[in-house]
Amino acid sequence: MLRGRLRAGDLAAGAAALVGVLLLAADLALAGAGLPGAPAFTAVAAAIGACAAVVGLRACARPESLNDWPTALRTAARTAAGDAAGSALVLLALATAALCAWMLLPLAFLAPGPLAMAVTAVEGRGRDAGEAAV
Repeated sequence: MLRGRLRAGDLAAGAAALVGVLLLAADLALAGAGLPGAPAFTAVAAAIGACAAVVGLRACARPESLNDWPTALRTAARTAAGDAAGSALVLLALATAALCAWMLLPLAFLAPGPLAMAVTAVEGRGRDAGEAAV
C-alpha cells in the first residue's frame, strides 16, 4: 500500500508541507529576534500554522487524497471550518505526538501511528455524524 502512495503528487504534497514548516520556523525565529510587533506576529503566525497543520492532516485522512490532492485540501478545509471540535481534537493529537517525540526521541518513529489513528477517527466521526443527519 505504501508503494502505491509514492506518486509525484504525494511527493510534491510532502515537499510543500516541509517547505511550509521550514518557512513558519524561519518566520518565528525572525520574530523572536526582537522585531517591532513580534508578539502579535508570533501569535498570528502560530495560529496560521496550527490551522494549516489541521487542514493538512485532515486532508491526508480524506479518501480523495489517493487521487486528487487539491480536492482533498478543499474538502478538508471546509470540514475543518465546520467541525471545530474535530479540528481541536486533531490539534491536540498533533501536540501530543510532538510532545512525546520531544520528550523521548525514539518515540518520534512511533508517534505518527497514533496520530494517523486519531485523525482517521476524527474524520470517521464526522462522516458518521453527517450520515446520521441525512
